Amino acid sequence: MIGLKSVKRSIFEKRTTAERSIMKILGISGGTKNGTNDAMVREALMGAKEMGAEVEFIHLLDLNLKPCNGCLNCVVGKDGIMNGGSGRCVLKDDLPWLEDKFYDAHGVIFGMPVFVKGLPGFFKSLQDRLGGPSHDIGMLTVAKDIHDKKGVTTGGPDPRAFKKKFATYIGIGGSDWTCRMAADFSLLGMVSMLVTVDNLVFSWGKSIIMQDDCVARIREAGRSIAKAAMDPDNAKYLGDPGICSNCHSRLMYLNDDASRVECSVCGVVGELSVVNGKIRFNFGPEQYEIAHDKLPGKLKHVEDIGRIEGAFAEAQQTEEFKKRMKAYREFIQPSRPPRGVK
Repeated sequence: MIGLKSVKRSIFEKRTTAERSIMKILGISGGTKNGTNDAMVREALMGAKEMGAEVEFIHLLDLNLKPCNGCLNCVVGKDGIMNGGSGRCVLKDDLPWLEDKFYDAHGVIFGMPVFVKGLPGFFKSLQDRLGGPSHDIGMLTVAKDIHDKKGVTTGGPDPRAFKKKFATYIGIGGSDWTCRMAADFSLLGMVSMLVTVDNLVFSWGKSIIMQDDCVARIREAGRSIAKAAMDPDNAKYLGDPGICSNCHSRLMYLNDDASRVECSVCGVVGELSVVNGKIRFNFGPEQYEIAHDKLPGKLKHVEDIGRIEGAFAEAQQTEEFKKRMKAYREFIQPSRPPRGVK
């Protein structure tokens, strides 16, 4: 398996005492500007500041972030992962600025509204860019290995990507349609191997600013992520225990005949049982080796993707593939809105 030796040691850099004294907590909020989400992220940052953290606040919709177009430059381009490069995106927008803020922080607080039971589309665009191959720790571990074998001292993945970083998520729903929110949040953290401190989802939260118990819980979440950044070796998960004991997700996927159950976040496979009237999700210890949020599972995923991409590249060179693609192109062209017409 690719980079197997590196699995046996921590990929995260140890922080010095001096580094621990400078905690940087970043708050990223979505939704209405100066609205409820902004307020609650600021509330959490107040808690972090009380613990001595240096805090910064970003309103996500102030940024120009383009959606990922699937060009794969971050993987196979000149500066791509498979060439031992940084994997940085080639799209020209505000992502590099945000990426620097993200990498410099020791903890990130995300506060988002709930749209149709889960995350809003503008956050999904961020997730595709900040949670795609260019930020996947498995992919970057492979890139670092390729880069180091070249024997060069410049370029390669950003070393800050491997820094142990914590995350707290705050989802605020206007109704009880919130069941996918926590899992959606976790999928972002899974890619960069963010260590989740809290994953909070508030249903019926339109007036949360006036709900003192909820506000206090969010303030405490800010304190907790600062504490985790201060003492990373002893950080603990404080959120909902969920159903999956590995990643705490409640979202499960059943295959066609319901003979297999897979956690929709970390991908471990097991079975459901009922114990004392409660549903349990059980899986064997071997599943930790393929879990999507663990480095061995990520490296296996890299190998799987490499095999599939290799087969696809070979297929693209065949005359039959070219013939079929030509037929599709000639069948119909995309419609586009008129430009520059008054």
